[in-house]
Amino acid sequence: MILMYYNVLFVLSIILLLILSARWQVRIDVDFAIFFILVPINILGYIKLATATNVDTAVLANQLIYLGGCFLELFAFLVVCHLCHINLPSWVRLILFGASMFMYMCVLTIGQNKLLYEEVSLRQENGVSVLVKKYGPMHKFFYIMIVAYLLATIIVLIYSYFKKPDASVKNIYILSVTMTIAVFAFFGGRMITKSIEFSPAAYIIVEIVFLVISHRVRLYNITGDISSNVLEDGADGLVCFDLERRLLLSNKTAQNMIPGLRTAQTDHLLNETVPEFRHLGECISRFESDETDLVSTINVGDRYYQTRAEYIRDGKKKAGYYVVLRDVTAERRYLDSVNKYNEQMRAATDAAIAADSAKSKFLAQMSHEIRTPINAILGMNEMIMQECEDETILDYAGSIESSGHTLLYLINSILDFSKIEDGRMEIIPAEYDTVSFIEKSVNSTKSRAAEKGLDFELLIDDTLPSRMKGDDNRLMQVITNLLSNAVKYTDKGRITLSIKRNRGMGKEVDDSSNIWLHVEVSDTGIGIRKEDLSRLFYSFERLDESRNRNIEGTGLGMAIVYRILDLMGSHIYVKSEYGKGSTFWFDIRQDVIDARPIGNYKERAAIDDMRSKKNITFYAPDARILVVDDNALNQKVTRNYLKLCGIVPDEAMSGYAAIELMRQNEYDVVFLDHMMPELDGIETLKIIRREGLAPERTVMVVLTANAIEGSREMYLQEGFDDYISKPVELTAMVKKLEGYLTDGRRTVT
Repeated sequence: MILMYYNVLFVLSIILLLILSARWQVRIDVDFAIFFILVPINILGYIKLATATNVDTAVLANQLIYLGGCFLELFAFLVVCHLCHINLPSWVRLILFGASMFMYMCVLTIGQNKLLYEEVSLRQENGVSVLVKKYGPMHKFFYIMIVAYLLATIIVLIYSYFKKPDASVKNIYILSVTMTIAVFAFFGGRMITKSIEFSPAAYIIVEIVFLVISHRVRLYNITGDISSNVLEDGADGLVCFDLERRLLLSNKTAQNMIPGLRTAQTDHLLNETVPEFRHLGECISRFESDETDLVSTINVGDRYYQTRAEYIRDGKKKAGYYVVLRDVTAERRYLDSVNKYNEQMRAATDAAIAADSAKSKFLAQMSHEIRTPINAILGMNEMIMQECEDETILDYAGSIESSGHTLLYLINSILDFSKIEDGRMEIIPAEYDTVSFIEKSVNSTKSRAAEKGLDFELLIDDTLPSRMKGDDNRLMQVITNLLSNAVKYTDKGRITLSIKRNRGMGKEVDDSSNIWLHVEVSDTGIGIRKEDLSRLFYSFERLDESRNRNIEGTGLGMAIVYRILDLMGSHIYVKSEYGKGSTFWFDIRQDVIDARPIGNYKERAAIDDMRSKKNITFYAPDARILVVDDNALNQKVTRNYLKLCGIVPDEAMSGYAAIELMRQNEYDVVFLDHMMPELDGIETLKIIRREGLAPERTVMVVLTANAIEGSREMYLQEGFDDYISKPVELTAMVKKLEGYLTDGRRTVT
């Protein structure tokens, strides 16, 4: 019978919890929900205790009972505060929760101490198990805490009765009686019998009362009346109308906003021929048409007001309208100034874009115009160095080569910086041989260091992978720039390049697929002053100009290094002591293609150099080559390059001449210049393709000074098989030529 009593109460508590969940949209306080969750937990504890077969099980059941008992009165008190619109400070809630939690910790440690119960035993009474307890000192504190919560709840209700004139007296009576029943059920039931608890039934009654009051009746009958001080002195204007748009009232703020309201008569229709009144009427009309809370802005004099209309309701019945006006003049003027500024910025941006486009076109044109004579200069000089044996002339030629490459470097620096500024610089990963990469990175700098009498030291990690993948061209550009600067600003001592795995320097551990490279360039040069370090990576900025005025440079090298590394996900670091030298370093991740270590770098570099020379001696006297270029010097350079391979090419000075030659002959490779008068390279190619003058095996290669980003893709799209930019390097051209003549168009990528 007793067990059935607890089961019925448990089922009722679950039903009430489900009702609460289904009606959550009434925005019930979290305290309310916790109370409804704790009640079934408390009752479940009584069910478990009634069926317990040993003391341990009974103690666990008792802990469930106290989980409800220690917190139910607390959350009942908080729910009543919520219903009475009394907000407790956070620190008060924290203290109350802490007291309940302390009490529950005493429950959890039953058997380990004698704070709550000195001893417990289990006996059967009326067919159910009863936990017989000898109370400890903390049990009195538990009773005191329960009584304190119940008294605090009654005090809150009494306070609401006397201090809240609009409170529902009926609801206060109901809550007071309910909480009193809970007190008698908790204490009185224990005096009657110890085999059954009446407090769970009292909790069910409390739940029902809470639901009824919360969902069907509001504790306070808020009528919507606005107190006079808010109405009169509020920051927002308020104008009320009846359903026929007769003026009911307006506050002082609204009358200051719309002066005509001061003389408008109550219960009279507004004269909507007056512009400021017409705005109010339009606001109500817009609201009526959509039945939604529409916000609009009206202009009265030099002020702007945001208006919002809503119905005045008497219960569910519409009784009129009210319009709220808010002064948004400051916001409107700010937005107007922002819009004006944005217009100016758009105009400035358009002008900047146009200027940037003009700059890009200018750089592209200048690149072509400057590269063409440089190609002739470096090409002819290359032939002199290949064929001449006079030491004096070779010395002159070496100076020409050095100056030519310096000029080419400056042009490339300006173009690279332009690409970065325009966002056209792309990082293109490719597989590369580690030893060849290092050799190419240091070749030009080693000779310049030797000319200045500087020691050039290479510290290459023997465990570096043989082949890696990354943008080797950009990485080589970074290293070359750092080495070039080191040589320029060092008059005596040493230049050191160190490339090694990054071990123990804060980076992720290498794995089989990629590694971190640590690249470091140090010198014993003039160093950098501390105050200049912050300007080191500025564009067109040269440090310590008075001391370095005789050193060549554009001030772009370090800016390009910084931005290229940023694009590659890295960062450049510097440490310098003025007058003693500088050290630059960065760490960059590279994919591993061939993990076999390079071993001794100097030995590998010598082997690769021999292979490179064999490629240059490629010999193919039977190859049929056509060179088309309107510039005689460029033709001469290409002709002499081919002569080293035993090839005597046919030559044409124009597109028309090339077409005529191809009608008469078949060629293995055709080098076709782009920028030619009358018929340019692209137009010439289209005619050749259309007339079928190029057999399948013929490789059509554009040979041009146009080296702007995206040029390669443009030429391939136009139908060329490959692209070579001027000035052409001998080794690069011979390597490509060997591929063309060995495998035809299959080698073109």
